[in-house]
Amino acid sequence: MTPSETQTRNEGERPNWPNSRPLSGAAFARVDSTVSCVFTRFRLKSPFALIPFYLAFRRVQRDSRSVSGLLHSVFLVEDLRTCCTLSFWIDDWSIVEFSRVRTHVHAANSAFRFTHRNDLKRHEIWSAQFRLWAVSCHNRCWEGSNLEDALAEELQRRQEVAEVSHSNGDE
Repeated sequence: MTPSETQTRNEGERPNWPNSRPLSGAAFARVDSTVSCVFTRFRLKSPFALIPFYLAFRRVQRDSRSVSGLLHSVFLVEDLRTCCTLSFWIDDWSIVEFSRVRTHVHAANSAFRFTHRNDLKRHEIWSAQFRLWAVSCHNRCWEGSNLEDALAEELQRRQEVAEVSHSNGDE
């Protein structure tokens, strides 16, 4: 880091890690990509709802194969009453296309009856979309996922920048 890229570190302050560097502070390769991750967490009223949720996910996953921009999706279990879905998309238009998949619409609508909390008078569903900002330089092997292909051009460009930075002594 050059002196202009650093800031004086006072007790309790974090140093500035410039966005211009090809690697993040955690040594992930920064990418300028349209790839998004959609994460949805469901808190179920009963552990018995976990099975229908998983079966609905499998139906949606099967029918989503027609959506060209779906890179990968997984069903995650946090505990007996909490599950999550995680999906990676090539761009926002792919997510819009996915919203038209009938089994997804049906599964999304039926999720409300399994997640409603009478005591809170609301459903316990949390969802967010994250833009892929950086990826591991070494850990990108995920069977069945073509994330590597989606980011190939960007990763090659980042590798070239990193090599030039390293040869100039900027690391």
